[in-house]
Amino acid sequence: MKKSFVAAACVSFCALTAQAQSSVQLMGLVDAYVGSMRMAGEASSVTKLNSGGMTTSWWGMGGSEDLGGGMKASFLFTSFFQTDTGATGRFGEQQFSRDANVSLSGGWGALTLGRSKAPNFLPTILFNPFGDSYTFSPLVLHASVPLGPTTARYWLGTVPADTGWSNQITYSTPTFGGLKGNLHYQLGEIAGSSKHNIGLNVFYSAGPVGLTAFWERDQISNPFASAALSDTRTDWMLGGTYDAGVVKAYLTYGVASSDATGVADRKTTSVGAAAPLGGGKLLAGFASTKISGGAKRDTMTVGYDYNLSKRTDVYAMLMQDKITSLTSGTSYGVGVRHRF
Repeated sequence: MKKSFVAAACVSFCALTAQAQSSVQLMGLVDAYVGSMRMAGEASSVTKLNSGGMTTSWWGMGGSEDLGGGMKASFLFTSFFQTDTGATGRFGEQQFSRDANVSLSGGWGALTLGRSKAPNFLPTILFNPFGDSYTFSPLVLHASVPLGPTTARYWLGTVPADTGWSNQITYSTPTFGGLKGNLHYQLGEIAGSSKHNIGLNVFYSAGPVGLTAFWERDQISNPFASAALSDTRTDWMLGGTYDAGVVKAYLTYGVASSDATGVADRKTTSVGAAAPLGGGKLLAGFASTKISGGAKRDTMTVGYDYNLSKRTDVYAMLMQDKITSLTSGTSYGVGVRHRF
């Protein structure tokens, strides 16, 4: 009996120890807004109850295990969804198109395998006052949101191949004196072709100053992988922030180009500010993209984001969008965002 009791106690202790060294978490964000939307080039405004005013709604799970010696294994599976309809994805893409990866990390950095962020994503959302708003952020709209019908786009984003890459190997460095970076490589996985995507980004933080840069060269389309682009596209951006306490200022400049004959460069400048006010922040941002020898797009947004708690905020936004030779558009919306 004593031996059986001791054995059972050892098994229970080992199980509890293993459980303490690993974790799995359900996580996500729900965002919905009501408003009137009219982008440049659209004939009229549309009153909407829509998803993702300030952040694209998503849910998922992640977990990690302590391997000892400073090593850790982790996984992450997250999926976009539409709050207003319950549909999966941003535009009908596959499940877990936000993240689907496994990683190992330690004092040497981290190695991630699977679908994860493209080099352009974090620099773009962290260096504009509206974050990852694909509805109201001028910089994000210019970079990642096309306009017009699928067969006749009159605006293509400056980002070459989506904000996330499939079939990707990512190495993330440790932080050295406020500096860290990520190296990205996406396999093309196309028989008889050596096409692939490659890129990097870096971040620096010291006191009130924040700096970033990214560069990527894309030959593969995303989020649906294994589809080659007809050209090779490059995109780079430099960005900075300065937090003076009473206001945080944002500035970026970037260029998107292609090796295809007759495709003009697109040069984007953005400025913005976020000022604490009451229990929230007053936000303002402007982005201007010039197409070499062609049109120009200017977008400006002002708004207020109020924190009800650490996990829940409400917001109100007003935006104007203009493209050369097209009708301009004015949009506004109020919404709520909740993290879990």
